[in-house]
Amino acid sequence: MKVFTSVNDKRNHRYIGLLSTLVLLLLWKVISININAKIILPPPEDVIIRLIKISQSRIFWQSILTTTIRTLYGFTLSFVLGFITGITCGSSKRVSAALSPLVSVIRSVPVMSIILIAMIWFRTDMVPVFVCFLMIFPIITANVSQGIIEVDKSLIEMASAFRLTKYNILFHITIPSTIPFVLSGVRAAVGVAWKSVIAAEVLSQPVKAIGTGIQFSQMNLETAEVIAWTVIAVILSKISEFAVELIITSQKWRLVK
Repeated sequence: MKVFTSVNDKRNHRYIGLLSTLVLLLLWKVISININAKIILPPPEDVIIRLIKISQSRIFWQSILTTTIRTLYGFTLSFVLGFITGITCGSSKRVSAALSPLVSVIRSVPVMSIILIAMIWFRTDMVPVFVCFLMIFPIITANVSQGIIEVDKSLIEMASAFRLTKYNILFHITIPSTIPFVLSGVRAAVGVAWKSVIAAEVLSQPVKAIGTGIQFSQMNLETAEVIAWTVIAVILSKISEFAVELIITSQKWRLVK
């Protein structure tokens, strides 16, 4: 009975989400008609037409590919270093106290400041990667560190009593116990990764990038094209979030099993 209820709830949520989307599109259309100025707010159909038109060019797909690669590169780099830093901070209060100011500063610095500084330090195609790294690094570090702190101390004491090595304790008890915190951090970081990369691309303007397409469209006062590129960015972000949710669901299944 609970299974059927769960399936019905998911189905109802999808219907509500679809209805909400249709209402937003209708509202967009009504506001566009009332404004009657496509340069300010083009109607939804104009955005769809523009999206179809720009998707027929090779540079469109190259831009999507390069932006995706930069996002994956920055995300992977920040995840690996953030994971290592989080384990170190969670395992040692002294290291945590030493690195806490640095992590706090990175977390507090405005995104635009990071982008402008990165434009001085790096070539244009590396600016989005660096910005993505700095935006995600504190999230992963904080979640992993909290996961290490929350590990059941009785398990560590039991493992020590059985004379397990620190290596075995780390890889068989500590790290597996942090998985829920890691997945939570990844879930929060995915959307931030796409936003930070595309924002950096808008300012640094690498040759092929979604952010560059947005900037050029804005310079040419092609509002429909700006929104079309933005729709692509949202779709890519949602695909990434969906992939993360699949991983989290599979992990829950393993834990239950």
